Amino acid sequence: MDAYRSSHTRGDSSDEGPIDPIRRQLIAARRNQILRAAVTVFAEKGFHRATTKDIAQTAGIAEGTIYNYFDSKGDLLIGLMMRLSRVESLDVELTDALDRDPREFLVAVACHRMALIEQNHDVLRAILPEMLVKPDLRERFYQQFARPMALVLERYVQARTASGEMAPVDVPLAVRAVQGMFLGLLVLRILGDEVLQARWDDVPKVVGALVFDGLSPQEGE
Repeated sequence: MDAYRSSHTRGDSSDEGPIDPIRRQLIAARRNQILRAAVTVFAEKGFHRATTKDIAQTAGIAEGTIYNYFDSKGDLLIGLMMRLSRVESLDVELTDALDRDPREFLVAVACHRMALIEQNHDVLRAILPEMLVKPDLRERFYQQFARPMALVLERYVQARTASGEMAPVDVPLAVRAVQGMFLGLLVLRILGDEVLQARWDDVPKVVGALVFDGLSPQEGE
């Protein structure tokens, strides 16, 4: 676990030296301003009808300013998914959680991410189909979101199995099975599944029970 912890702690420097923290904050603030406006516009108009002009007007900026931070409307869409998933912070979260009970941590992370999904359900319903049907967006979604998340989770599970806190498993397949479970639940929710719409907050505990206990009866049941 110490090797995992030491090799996956992020720094603030780059090959060109430390980034000015004030400039970093300003860039992040402007990106978030644009993404918040995109959330509003995509939810109201859908992905196809929404324009960068609409987003700029909602954000209170010039349309050209958007292109200083995002290459296209599709790039905005990727940015929204990254923002909702918080994939960039997951590595740090997993490193910090190595001293916590893995089941408790899985449920806590799932609760947080699924609360974000709940808050942005209309946006996801508008943009997720675009991810699935457009090859360029689908590839970017996989490379920038799904694959990095899988690799981070693999390292976490490998550290847990090495310490004996989890049973030995086929780590890559196990991680993707859990990923697929959550993604499938999200798609079902978007499709209008009544049970998931009514009991979305209960999903993390149920998934945690399936992952750690399975469906076999426990001793004494």
